[in-house]
Amino acid sequence: MSDISGCMNQVPASIAAILGNQTGKMDNLGKSMAQVFLFDDYVLKIRPEGGWDTEDVKILQWLTGKAPVPRVAAHEVRDGRDWLLMTRIQGQELCMPKVMNNPVLLLDCMAEALHTLWSIPVADCPFERTVPDNLSHAEATILSGRFDSSDCEPETFGPGGFENPKKLLDWLKNNLPPQDRVVTHGDFCLPNLFTDGKQFTGFIDVGNAGAGDRWMDLALGWRSLKHNSDGHYGKVYPNIDPDDLFRAAGVLKDEEKLRYYILLDELN
Repeated sequence: MSDISGCMNQVPASIAAILGNQTGKMDNLGKSMAQVFLFDDYVLKIRPEGGWDTEDVKILQWLTGKAPVPRVAAHEVRDGRDWLLMTRIQGQELCMPKVMNNPVLLLDCMAEALHTLWSIPVADCPFERTVPDNLSHAEATILSGRFDSSDCEPETFGPGGFENPKKLLDWLKNNLPPQDRVVTHGDFCLPNLFTDGKQFTGFIDVGNAGAGDRWMDLALGWRSLKHNSDGHYGKVYPNIDPDDLFRAAGVLKDEEKLRYYILLDELN
């Protein structure tokens, strides 16, 4: 952890006026390239101007009042950097040991999070998160030579899997499943969902939220449950079965869609 004191003199005045003399600590949990600093009641994100993740400002403003998300307290773009100050969601991430050791709470919170999004009229959502958009983004990444397979599942490529990313891309293009459109989070994993120990309290990292297939969130939620419970991140929680997510959410497991959206995420 490191503090923000070294760059406080660069913080835009509108943000500095809200933070005052508070000291922030850097958050190293997420995988975003943004610098994230945590304060008692606020979160400050600093990232390059015009990046894909800066869409979250508009998304947060649209979701306010529809779902428990951070409120935009101040936002400025200056000298090539995007500064976003948000209110801080109270509670702890669902991946924390105290929550992982309480499977009933964990699954209830995930189900409540899903149904909160699904209850928002998708026809009113101005943000599209279509599979063709994801495939176009993946194709551009592959063709430019920027695709990195180091974070992919071990079985995705090689023996028993796909020969290379281009072969997977072609398969995804040719096997697009029927769409079941809802408002989706787009990165529905345990570190992005919060609880106060009794109920679900909110979402963070909504930059990929928009109208898409409900199985994108179900698939990423299932995989996140699996990775956080099977030792992938170091600790095993034997009382968690990822398939229980479907029971908690009230949907039947669809093996084909589950596989499709996990493979789609491998390229994005």
